[in-house]
Amino acid sequence: MSPHGDGRGQARGRAVRVGLRRSGGIRGGVAVFAAVAAVFTFTLPPSVPGGDSGELITAAHELGVAHPPGYPLFTLVAKLAITLFPFGSIAYRVNLLCGLFGAVAASLLFFTVFRLSGSSAGGILAAGVFSFSRLTWQWSIAAEVFSLNNLFVGLLMALTVHFEEAATAKERSKIAKIGAFCCGLSLCNQHTIILYVLCIIPWILFQLLKKKELSLGSLLKLSLYFSAGLLPYVHLPISSYLNHARWTWGDQTTLQGFLTHFLREEYGTFSLAKSEIGSSMSEILLSQVTNMRTELSFNIQALAVCANICLARKWNDSGCRAMQ
Repeated sequence: MSPHGDGRGQARGRAVRVGLRRSGGIRGGVAVFAAVAAVFTFTLPPSVPGGDSGELITAAHELGVAHPPGYPLFTLVAKLAITLFPFGSIAYRVNLLCGLFGAVAASLLFFTVFRLSGSSAGGILAAGVFSFSRLTWQWSIAAEVFSLNNLFVGLLMALTVHFEEAATAKERSKIAKIGAFCCGLSLCNQHTIILYVLCIIPWILFQLLKKKELSLGSLLKLSLYFSAGLLPYVHLPISSYLNHARWTWGDQTTLQGFLTHFLREEYGTFSLAKSEIGSSMSEILLSQVTNMRTELSFNIQALAVCANICLARKWNDSGCRAMQ
């Protein structure tokens, strides 16, 4: 057998394995979505659950502008849900939409873990632990922007895995364009997603550059796709100019007013999160670790430690084989 034939056979074998894993991930993701959606729907609050929900529901119902940065994507999609869902109060319809966002986030998490590990059990465990932890469950059934943010995190992770497994330059280019659009669109919701975007974009560009698939033209196209994802922000000046909403936040009819709202200057542009003890990065990270200890049982934390040890051993074994 010629080396070329052997190489083509290996490529076909890899394509078959990836295809089987992809189809299995889709089927499992649909099942996870159905299960999580059923639980979230059963536990939905019938009316306004508190927090920012009242403001966000009002902004969606009247197509106004919510507090900075405005959350235009959530506003527009929630308005669509209010119009299309034929049952329940306006608040219940937006709660239901957020529950469905949370179920999609769970299915995307399953899909990503399954594609990386090939384990359905691992994917179900990851999706279940995440979806039914106290805070995730609480904010996935309320009219808040968090479940949509979780959806985008799951989507970007799934696209990143899909990009890594892509076999051709054409497929990588297609996924990169979709990912660029999704990165822009995700920033139309909660700005904390920037922490993921700033990691994913440089990695994708580096991979394309390493494979000699990145040119000035392709970089411009990716920039256009990213910019297209930001289009929902057009809603802010339009809503402010029309002034139809009885309740809205700020004045975005001027460039300065728009930038003040978009950059969250009233809160502090770079203050994406605050803990009870402060807002420095070290304090926020310490608060996150404390919250994880509160939210997740000891068994789950032990599983996470074991998983990291196994992953480190796997990488070490792979490195040793590569050096031989």
